[in-house]
Formats: sequence, C-alpha cells, structure tokens
Amino acid sequence: MKQALVYLRDYKAGTLTEDENGYTFLYDRDFLQSAHAEAISLTMPLTDKSYKQ
Repeated sequence: MKQALVYLRDYKAGTLTEDENGYTFLYDRDFLQSAHAEAISLTMPLTDKSYKQ
C-alpha cells in the first residue's frame, strides 16, 4: 500500500492511498473544519466520505 499526503495552499487537504483495489482519497478532518477548506477538484467536493477509483 502506498500513501501520499495532498496539500492545497500549504494546508494538508487529505490522503491519497493506492492499494490492490485502486485509489482512495479522503479529506483530512481538520481541513474540512477549517476556514480555508475548499475542494481540491471540481469533481471531488468537500465531504467526509472517501472517493474511490
């Protein structure tokens, strides 16, 4: 399993994980609750649920 931290404007936005099933992105809980939270992509709006591909 591989993991990468994803930053948006110097703030940790979430974690991207690659495993045998593909990729998963999960926004960081602190990022979601912060005043500077914004979506990292138009197709990935802010949510506490993970995105899987």
